Amino acid sequence: MKKALEWKGFRDKEAGRRLIFRLSVLAAFVLIFIFNVLTPMMTDDLFYSKTVSEASSIWELFAQEYTQYMTWTGRSVSHMILRFFLLTDKMVFNVANSIVFVLLTLLIYRNVDHRKKYDVPVYLLVNLLIWMFGVVFRQTVLWETGACNYLWGAVIIMSFVTLYRYGLRREKEAAQTGGLKHPVLWAASLPVLGVLAGWCNENSSGGGLLMVLLCLGFYLYEKKEGFHSIKPWMITGLLGNLAGLAIMVLAPGNAIRAQAQPEEEHSGLLGYMARFQKITLAVRENFLLLLIIGLLLFIIVYYQKKSWKALWAYSRNGFLWAFVFLATCYALVLTPEPQARAYFGAGVFLTVAVVQFFVDVSEKEVIFASLKTGLISVMMLIMFFTYMDSGANLARIYREYNERDVYLTQKAEEGVTDVTVPMLRPDFETKYSDGYNSDIQEDPDYWVNVAYATYYGFNSVSGVPREGWTEY
Repeated sequence: MKKALEWKGFRDKEAGRRLIFRLSVLAAFVLIFIFNVLTPMMTDDLFYSKTVSEASSIWELFAQEYTQYMTWTGRSVSHMILRFFLLTDKMVFNVANSIVFVLLTLLIYRNVDHRKKYDVPVYLLVNLLIWMFGVVFRQTVLWETGACNYLWGAVIIMSFVTLYRYGLRREKEAAQTGGLKHPVLWAASLPVLGVLAGWCNENSSGGGLLMVLLCLGFYLYEKKEGFHSIKPWMITGLLGNLAGLAIMVLAPGNAIRAQAQPEEEHSGLLGYMARFQKITLAVRENFLLLLIIGLLLFIIVYYQKKSWKALWAYSRNGFLWAFVFLATCYALVLTPEPQARAYFGAGVFLTVAVVQFFVDVSEKEVIFASLKTGLISVMMLIMFFTYMDSGANLARIYREYNERDVYLTQKAEEGVTDVTVPMLRPDFETKYSDGYNSDIQEDPDYWVNVAYATYYGFNSVSGVPREGWTEY
């Protein structure tokens, strides 16, 4: 009777955790959905939307992407996703992008070892770290073109890595699990996802491939059966991933775009040293606080485990993701001037490492249990005020973008050829909106002004300060 009551109490607690976890996932969707709705179309969205509108069939969309592959960039998977969304209403993207953001949080959560079942604090930490430290969040998560390139790319990459690691774990524990149930299906389907994952983003896809290679290497080492323990799906998935990365990197458009890059001040070995220094500064700019949190957690785990051997045995997953983070960052040494948003995928890998060290901190001592709870509580408090303030500013920026859109649409219908519109009011800036960075300027030849003129069909669009504007 006593055992039955204990079992019932355990099941009730698990059911409670499951409910809270699902509510947390729902809250994650609602919060990002609101910000997606309040993010208007900007810059490249307008250029691509105009181009997509000229396609009369799906095949023409693929033809447009092939032209871009040959003349500008090899990121065809991300750009095809973008082209399909630009055929629909923006609200379709808002919903889908919010789902994909939640999927990213769940994939990061899934790649953390030793967590409890329905571990709500860990899931909350994952969300907080992405919201607070996601690289150029306004461009990589909320801006439509940027999200398709970086958020969606990261989810495809992490999906492949997660499935590959799951398969390795099942094979490693084959005596208990029986291995994978449908190995032939895995061998046929995993390379398809592998190609997509390799074809997303140069350094992030490379980071995903590196993680898979590391996991495969440790699997072979621990099985102690050599290559006899390799299953067909392990090879086909890996080859698919390599093929996708090769297709993207070898795109003729990459070579053409590289020629358009401004000439660097240094060349040869000195040039690479200069790039290395720039990457180091970018790592500091984008990840310093996150690295500090991870380092402190790592030090606590080290002192709790009392030896490097025990630390490596227990926290190897955190080490691997941290190594992949560094490799993904410094792979950009091959690029003359990488955009800040190119570090987004590396930030995802670092987030897994930090959360892993967080989980690995033992809570046997009250002080460390309090520390972990306090860390999440403080971050939630900071994020609450940040979200409320940024949400208000996003709404103000969205209102002005919407007013401008109505006005430009009206002038286009009237047949006006040269239009003047107001720029954004000052003081609404927030880290969660790229509105000001993507705003029109007074010069009609400014590239954002040209994007608006092209999208609406004007000869020119000029900007004036919002003060004194009285037409609406």
